[in-house]
Amino acid sequence: MIKRNTLTSLLFFMPTFVFLLMMIIYPFIYCLWNSFHIWYLGRPETKPFVWFYNYQLLLTRDPVFQISLINTFIIATIAIPSELLIALLLAYLLFSEKPKGEKIFRSIFILPMLLSPVVVGVLWRFLYHPNVGLINYFLETFLGIGHVNFLGDPTLALLSVTFVEIWQWTSFMFLIIYAGLLFLPQSIIDAALIDGCSGFSMFRYIVLPLAKSIILLAVIFRTIDIVKIFDAIWVLTRGGPGNATDVLTLYAFRQGLVYFQIGTASALSFIISIIVTILVTIYFKIWGERLA
Repeated sequence: MIKRNTLTSLLFFMPTFVFLLMMIIYPFIYCLWNSFHIWYLGRPETKPFVWFYNYQLLLTRDPVFQISLINTFIIATIAIPSELLIALLLAYLLFSEKPKGEKIFRSIFILPMLLSPVVVGVLWRFLYHPNVGLINYFLETFLGIGHVNFLGDPTLALLSVTFVEIWQWTSFMFLIIYAGLLFLPQSIIDAALIDGCSGFSMFRYIVLPLAKSIILLAVIFRTIDIVKIFDAIWVLTRGGPGNATDVLTLYAFRQGLVYFQIGTASALSFIISIIVTILVTIYFKIWGERLA
């Protein structure tokens, strides 16, 4: 009877396993295998096996990869803390004060997150336009500064792209943190209120420690998203001017689908995966000890 139940369970599990094998496991192994080859798609019959040469080339002798890595790091170090701070303060404000129009505010605030990154890119490309953009219009009208080339100036382009990322995805962090705050144990908060704890003290000593796991989850999700950011930057700048806004995923895209260097693109994809894994491990190592 037990064997029969086990066989039945395996039969029900088999379609899921086949789907995972076809859609995840096989592409993963095939991509890893390609990363050990020099494979130019224009000559598919020539595919020499070179071990870790593609990885070595990217990590030690490719200046564009280094620029893309630094740009990705800059975007992450500016965007993630900014999004976390804004989302945490707004979520706590709504959680503690419960002002009138709370539901309307929540609905409006999460709208940027619901937009496609391509739509967001097109929208902000018009807003940033040096001649007819709304931002330049206000700068010229109220500050006497006009025709600022936000996306064409190498010193401003990366910050401009980062601001778009913050504008769109702060609401994502807000949604996660606010939902987590709603499920905090009310008995602990009520006990703290009886003891006279309120305001910043309530936030610092009660809410923040209780919400650490929720904050960790939000930070991990946003870190993964930012490391593989592509759509908005592609629409806004295509990595320009020069390589001023180049990021890892953009470079991988060009290597694979513009230059047809499939081996290099595959190696770059695995480097991105390794970076994400290392960052998430560090988060769990640091934050996990504090949670424990």
